[in-house]
Amino acid sequence: MKQLNDKQIAIIDNGINGRIVGTDKVQSKIFIDDYNNCKEDYIEIPITEFQHGTLCALIVKKYNPHCMLNSLRILDKDGNGRIEKIEPAFEWCYQNNITIVNLSFGTTNFNEYEKLRNLVNKYVNNGLIIVAATANSGFVTYPASLTNVIGIATTDSRLNYFKDYMQMGIDSFVPSEHIVKICDIETITSLSNSYAAPYMCALIANKLNNDKTLDIVKLKRYAKEQSHIEMTVECYEPDWIYRAYISGRGTMSRAEYYFETVTGVYDEIQGKIDTVIAYSMAELENLDIRNKNLIYLGHEDIHNIDVQGFIWSKETRQRQIKHNHYQGNGLEVPVVILAVEDVIDKFYILTELKRAFANGGYNAYTIGMEPECVLYALEYMPEPVSDIDAWKNFIESQTFYKQSDLVIWCIPVEEQDKYLKVYPDCDVQISLCNEGDINIVRFSFEGEKIEKKISGLIDRKDVEEIYHIIEAKLTEEEDG
Repeated sequence: MKQLNDKQIAIIDNGINGRIVGTDKVQSKIFIDDYNNCKEDYIEIPITEFQHGTLCALIVKKYNPHCMLNSLRILDKDGNGRIEKIEPAFEWCYQNNITIVNLSFGTTNFNEYEKLRNLVNKYVNNGLIIVAATANSGFVTYPASLTNVIGIATTDSRLNYFKDYMQMGIDSFVPSEHIVKICDIETITSLSNSYAAPYMCALIANKLNNDKTLDIVKLKRYAKEQSHIEMTVECYEPDWIYRAYISGRGTMSRAEYYFETVTGVYDEIQGKIDTVIAYSMAELENLDIRNKNLIYLGHEDIHNIDVQGFIWSKETRQRQIKHNHYQGNGLEVPVVILAVEDVIDKFYILTELKRAFANGGYNAYTIGMEPECVLYALEYMPEPVSDIDAWKNFIESQTFYKQSDLVIWCIPVEEQDKYLKVYPDCDVQISLCNEGDINIVRFSFEGEKIEKKISGLIDRKDVEEIYHIIEAKLTEEEDG
């Protein structure tokens, strides 16, 4: 890994006007062209145009006057741009030894999540520190909501999502209204998450100047300490993995993990990984995981385990449910309950069904009841027994903030009668059972029943047919 420079800050935005910020403070000006090439940027944004990146630079300079700024222009004059330009911008930062990146923009489009997650995890694993603004709309934003990013929102917002900061992936609420000078005229930046992020970016840079040993985990905790709204609960989604070592053996599935895996003798490969995945405490006894992240899929209590990185276990989700503040009026999206027999590869079915809905333009909140499902970027939810209302409120909060179009809940086929009581008015009920070489799929739509037989191993084409049947039924009313 390169040793990056903590005195260098990159503002990835719509450009910085060097005359306003000061040419002595802007070390590099780069723009990403339509072919994703990095080139010298000679354009000076006219004073009459949107000075988004310039204002971000002025805020960083105000609170960290000793830093050097670097402008990477990937947005147009109106603040719009293509996500494909983020990768060459990150790569330029890495190649030029820049540690800290300010992103005062993001997307709420679920289709951009996977690409941004993979990019972020790659570059954070190589030393980049990314500070990003949450969307002003109050919905989950990428990349700000990702665990490996320091997600920022403004204080004094009209929205009340600060209570649900865990669901939003927000690490800190800080001011966005700052007095800066443009051509010797004082102006106050607007109430916007865009201008909260560079304030935190400056604080992070100051902190790193004083302590170069801080990693993303410690910096996120520092960001929480700086929040103007108290943030006491620490829960991170298990979306941070770049390369993992898996200790033990889980369920065999054809579904692909969302990350790379490294095999071999742990002592020989531990320098290549950022995360250890384990199924029991016994598997961890002889592994030095102090400086790693941990995904624990077992049942034991792991509160006393010595891990300095991010930790996720079943208890993480239970804590999120317990501390959820969102109160709505019930789910406003269709619910599909998928009862799958244990011998069938449920992880493959769920990932392929989620992918099929995404290809159709639908954001499916896809739930499994085994902690292992998080390895496939599926949602884990424990059995809803202790407090069903809290369980349902959490699902509602997730579908609201993530702007989901439907819920797919996978349950054991032998217990479907019990779990159907949670959503007795579900829109679609499906059972998937194996009878020798034949898989039987039974659909139930408000009394109407359809049966489909699949020979041999269920493949992508079979799942796509299941998707088309569900999609056709769910859109019948609006089409008709």
